[in-house]
Amino acid sequence: MEKNAILAFVLSMAVFGAYFLFFAPSEPTAPPKGKEAGQVAAQKENPGSPAAPAVTTPTPPSTAAPAAPKTESQTILPMRSVLVKTKRFEAVFSEAGGTLKSFKLADYKEQLGSKALKEMIVVDHPANYPLHLEWIKKTQPDLTQARFVPDKETLTLTPEQPKGTLSFRWTSSQGLTIIKTYTVSHDSYRIDLTLQIINGTANPLDDNVALLLENRFPNTNTNDNAASFQGALLLVNEQFKEQPLGKVEKEEVTTGKVQWGALSDTYFMGAVVPLEDQQTASLKISKPAPELLKLALVSSPITLAPKGDKQIRYALYFGPRDTQILKPLGLELDKAVNFGFFDIIAKPLLWVLRFFNGFFNNYGWSIILLTVLIKILFWPLTDKSYKSMKDMQKLQPKIAKIREKYKDNKEKLNQETMALYKTYKVNPLGGCLPMVIQIPVFFALYSALGYAIELRHAPFFLWIDDLSAPDRLPIGLIIPYVGNGIPVLTLLMGASMFIQQKMTPTTGDPTQAKMMLFLPVIFTFMFLNFASGLVLYWLVNNILSIGQQYYINKYAN
Repeated sequence: MEKNAILAFVLSMAVFGAYFLFFAPSEPTAPPKGKEAGQVAAQKENPGSPAAPAVTTPTPPSTAAPAAPKTESQTILPMRSVLVKTKRFEAVFSEAGGTLKSFKLADYKEQLGSKALKEMIVVDHPANYPLHLEWIKKTQPDLTQARFVPDKETLTLTPEQPKGTLSFRWTSSQGLTIIKTYTVSHDSYRIDLTLQIINGTANPLDDNVALLLENRFPNTNTNDNAASFQGALLLVNEQFKEQPLGKVEKEEVTTGKVQWGALSDTYFMGAVVPLEDQQTASLKISKPAPELLKLALVSSPITLAPKGDKQIRYALYFGPRDTQILKPLGLELDKAVNFGFFDIIAKPLLWVLRFFNGFFNNYGWSIILLTVLIKILFWPLTDKSYKSMKDMQKLQPKIAKIREKYKDNKEKLNQETMALYKTYKVNPLGGCLPMVIQIPVFFALYSALGYAIELRHAPFFLWIDDLSAPDRLPIGLIIPYVGNGIPVLTLLMGASMFIQQKMTPTTGDPTQAKMMLFLPVIFTFMFLNFASGLVLYWLVNNILSIGQQYYINKYAN
């Protein structure tokens, strides 16, 4: 039996390792240190200059006569910016390609306790702004340096004016015209983009156009949450895929029915959704620089005779990875909230957590109540497991005698041992199987509590002010491996796990007992950088298990 116990321990650790290796949502490879997001946002138009306000005052167009279309050679004047304000965001569009220079979310802060709004665009140069256009066959002028002239200086939407448009126009010296029209709503993160291509040249146009998403992912994750992500998200041929930044080595091309592509961190994403079936032929992912990720949605071939024109429509989304916001959009972007292999369990658990939070308005207490509910549901299984282990403990003296008697005859030893189990109606696996059934719930909660935006900057009490970050009680001292502060909640979890192990019946084998007592130490180190919400669940679960074990030890026959 000690061999079986050791084997069970090894298999348990293998299950944990296999999950984190193959099933858990991928963690990013930490990129080199970069500029802080705020500094980058302040220097986007002029990377080498000191920090400046994000919005440049637009130059009013002349009213004497209609302005002639600008060509690709007219790029001497500084690129102007257009500010768009809604209930949900403050966006700054640039004449540089008719692109996005800045996109700040009105309902989210950059860091806990900060007044700065969450900035979605973190790039160093106008050539990297999202929503640039690129000709795949290079038959037309380079659009990364093109000036797209806006039709207005600012756009502010209100409940009285809930929808508006912003158009950018560019015309080449040969007569090719591109118009990018953004349709914005007051109370939505969604932006519709209509791309109109007018062939005013004397020659046919035969090319593919790509709409580009590009963003920097500097190593600015200050909470060091183990459940963190930076990279690309794809939905192609109804298949969802994550591609972490650290795993992008060379340009990757995906073909088929491209439903959407996105660049994302753990909680926020920028996405492009083609609105016509099969208009997007392929999707390319590349990494131009260690911290820079680029995603290109390549259109199907565009063939235009002289004076011909074509429209391509997209939906854009820059905002939180929140199913409650994404699902009503009807763009299948809610599939971006994916909790890995146990997603089918994690999402219902998250729904229950939100339901409880509607009463408590505190996700910490909601996690505690959810833990109690799970414990009640699994009580019969856990009860059976504890009783089975206690029965096994009672048989240890008899098993020891059989081992001594048949130590030189393994076949007879196994026969007599199984006969003993049958006589006393004890299942040697009865203590393990109920625990195995609960493992998927733990992994599902690991994903949900580690990745759910609901816990971002959600306070519990006292020093736990962010349930998505590891808990640290600040003491003004940097501790090796731990960082700034003491992981109080994690240490309490380790202590509760130790007490639970001491109370759990053993087979009497000293090697196994020592091995099981070492398990709380392993788990304590594992949980040091987990979200405090997950640690809270595990601590409360341990406390409830201790109470259940005490009851069984005292009152079970």
